[in-house]
Amino acid sequence: TVEEAGVRREVWKFLLHLMYSGRDVAWLYDRCDQLAFLDGHVRALTHLGGVPARIVYDNLSAAVKRRVGVERELTDRFRALASHYLFEPCLARPGEGHDKGGVESRGKGIRLQHLTPVPQGTSLPAIATQLLADLDVAASRRRDENGRTVLERFAEEAVRLRALPERPFEARRVELVSISRQALARVEGTQYSLPSHWNRLEATAFVGVEDIRFVCFGEEATRART
Repeated sequence: TVEEAGVRREVWKFLLHLMYSGRDVAWLYDRCDQLAFLDGHVRALTHLGGVPARIVYDNLSAAVKRRVGVERELTDRFRALASHYLFEPCLARPGEGHDKGGVESRGKGIRLQHLTPVPQGTSLPAIATQLLADLDVAASRRRDENGRTVLERFAEEAVRLRALPERPFEARRVELVSISRQALARVEGTQYSLPSHWNRLEATAFVGVEDIRFVCFGEEATRART
């Protein structure tokens, strides 16, 4: 729960947790969908400055298209993300919660340590930015039994991370949309007003977590996603 511009509401948390150092990267989202899942990776890997060789996941729908016995087929977009960053996605065994127990316990810990009491801010991105900053401060202070901080252990871990690609992954969904006589285009049940001279044309909608970029014959128009 967050308080955004004086209004309390529920949001979703993306968390990437490094098991050796204990480094956490988190971000908050309006929706629990594949766009947030993909965008969370891009933000987390950029913040870390590198890519782990292997990442373990639950069998969530954003990552797994279908299960056939013990085999799992990845969704197209998640497979594209893994190929872009060249990491190995490993899926936890069904019913074996300890396969990913580290990240689940940290998720609860972050909620209690950094999201209680209810955080406040002018916007969700502002609240998420503060959460990320708080996690970095905590990483500089939290020590293990040998007196080393999370950031000191991460310095050892960072040299083993793979280099980031030249460009980040485009964490957007692509749709072809028809524009009405009134220059309106419908995406996810919501109509968006576009330039009037685009009426009765086709456009490509690049749907992101916060906005939608419409492209029509080389022209672009960006609208906040609602």
